[in-house]
Amino acid sequence: MSDSSFEQIKSTPRWTWRTIASHLLVKDAYDHICAQAEVLEQDKHGIKVLRLVDDDILKIFRVKRLISSASIYSYARQFCRNAARLQVLGIPTVQIKQLYHFADSKNSAVLYQPLPGKTIRQLIAANEADDALFRHLGAFVARLHYLGIYFRSLHFGNIVLTPEHQLGLIDIADMSIFPWKLGNVRRERNFRHLVRVKEDWVGLNDSCRIAFLEGYESASAYRPSSHLLLDQKQDH
Repeated sequence: MSDSSFEQIKSTPRWTWRTIASHLLVKDAYDHICAQAEVLEQDKHGIKVLRLVDDDILKIFRVKRLISSASIYSYARQFCRNAARLQVLGIPTVQIKQLYHFADSKNSAVLYQPLPGKTIRQLIAANEADDALFRHLGAFVARLHYLGIYFRSLHFGNIVLTPEHQLGLIDIADMSIFPWKLGNVRRERNFRHLVRVKEDWVGLNDSCRIAFLEGYESASAYRPSSHLLLDQKQDH
């Protein structure tokens, strides 16, 4: 994407989005959903993610601490807000259908249509990742940083290549979007998030890593610290 295209997106009003109303999800309705849905994720606290019969996703956000900022502004509402902001900025992401709250807890939930496509992690596992993809990925991350998007959960499992060959984001609750491009300190910190899952990088050849660096640098005036991306094999 050219600098002029970046500037056009940056000039788009980004802080105006519709406030989505939260609806009560009563226990009987929730139990009915669970009985017909596929559990995708759960932990000791309970179900985290469900796939419904129509392939929509219900994601449950649990408040695990007695005192938490989520009691005031829920993680689910933040998820919805981030989806709306990304759409304004032209970043493909999930489509929000409904925000829910529960009567007997401070937990919340979001019903959404998933972003179609395959994650970078899935593409690597299927041997469908090449230098061109990683050059595209480097330019995409540069675009995120230029648009002020600081995605703390940036890793190969949360970046999707859509059927239209666009890259987009999922699992977007843990994100800050600033009205200015990211500075170098935040960029480097975000690269550390990207390489945090070492299993994602250990099987990659050096040409893919270099393609990522080239893609990022060609789309921005900044070159990331190459050692973060080139040294991931040393611990294995």
